[in-house]
Amino acid sequence: MLTPNGVMYVTSKIRKGVLPRLLEEILSTRIMVKQAMKKLTPSQQVLSRIFNARQLALKLIANVTYGYTAAGFGGRMPCAELADSIVQCGRRTLETAISFVNAHEEWKGRVIYGDTDSMFVLLKGRSAKEALLIGQEIASVITSMNPYPVALKMEKVYHPCFLLTKKRYVGYSYESPAQTEPSFDAKGIETVRRDGCGVVSKTLEQSLRLYFELQDIFKVKVYLQRQWTRILSGRISLQDFVFAKEVRLGTYSARASSLPPAAIVAMKAMRADPRAEPRYAERIHYVVIHGEPGACLVDMVVDPLDLLQIDSPFRLNDLYYITKKIIPALQRVFGLVGADLHQWFLEMPRAVRPTTSKRQNHAPNGQRNRIYYYYLSKHCILCGDLVQASTRLCEKCSRKGPAVAAAVIGRTSKLERDIQHLAAICDHCGGGDWIVESGVKCTSLACSVFYERHKVQKELNAVSTVATEVGFYPSCMVQWF
Repeated sequence: MLTPNGVMYVTSKIRKGVLPRLLEEILSTRIMVKQAMKKLTPSQQVLSRIFNARQLALKLIANVTYGYTAAGFGGRMPCAELADSIVQCGRRTLETAISFVNAHEEWKGRVIYGDTDSMFVLLKGRSAKEALLIGQEIASVITSMNPYPVALKMEKVYHPCFLLTKKRYVGYSYESPAQTEPSFDAKGIETVRRDGCGVVSKTLEQSLRLYFELQDIFKVKVYLQRQWTRILSGRISLQDFVFAKEVRLGTYSARASSLPPAAIVAMKAMRADPRAEPRYAERIHYVVIHGEPGACLVDMVVDPLDLLQIDSPFRLNDLYYITKKIIPALQRVFGLVGADLHQWFLEMPRAVRPTTSKRQNHAPNGQRNRIYYYYLSKHCILCGDLVQASTRLCEKCSRKGPAVAAAVIGRTSKLERDIQHLAAICDHCGGGDWIVESGVKCTSLACSVFYERHKVQKELNAVSTVATEVGFYPSCMVQWF
């Protein structure tokens, strides 16, 4: 058999090579594992993840065979002719299949994307069931045109779908004509990437689901403006704003400005404690805070635990997450249908953060080096209107007398009940977290209760401080945990 790069190989009838036998076993095992995955019930999620990891491992083993034969430097058994044959044969097979599908008059399809071993066929005006039947026919015809074991498999139909760039697409997928409810399937975009944060992936996925189901870009605009309002008003958990990126210390330039944000946070932790040096390729968590005017990103990243402290001098940079992360990710998708998300953000009214979630004035004086420490808390604790610097209540609320005291004390009581409820959860999980002697001090950044309890602690501390200053009660002892 002569390959496109001019190399001759003997057929399997004369002698079957080691690599073909190895790859046949690997690929057949992977197909068996993927078929077993389809038979699992929704309740068998753990087993499904195990099978998925196994089929992915088998796929990677098969893929590195090409790299093994093409490794000219440092390779144990390099064979450049074999590597070139793999590339050329795959390209010829794909180009032949694309030309055949485009020229077929009955299918009336057009290949809009082809890469290595796969292709996307656009079938205009067809339903999902019709596309599945045509796809199965295309797969059988193309398979019959190629020698064994080359086979084209019809994997799924996307209806609808966004095809962004190479290896980046998302849509509602159907795998069989009997499937009535589609499944959300995404490749290469922020919803499945691990180097982003939760607020980006969740917002993007929900926006895509809205558009796929309603086909109305105005509904997406309403949802996004409501979500941005929640972010600006501080009603979303800090957990969704945490980045987790790999750090490889020793591989970066000596200049501090060239270090990635995760490495900056790791270096800060090492200066405080040399034993905090991260392992190679360990994921370091960080958040972006407000900085000085004109500050670079590397100057605005801190450990999430520093932001969660009760007397933390930092404030989450919500505008950075919206303008630099959420909007660019969604613009790449919805820009294909003519949407302008920057304009949507400029059109929406600006939300005001609740007073209890703003920077409080009990921070140490040595840390009050930014102007917003002296301006963010000048709002009424009940209605949010601007007040004088020396007061905590506006003129309208001050006239209400006992009703104001009842409202503030009621809010304090509610926050205390919330703290007791969260304490019970942590006690059940870690064995008495608020008493260090009887339990392990929890610093789990993967626990939603961990973020919620710190948020409630800050709100309770703010309300109780105000209530004490106004004179509603002598003092309020807040038991931190």
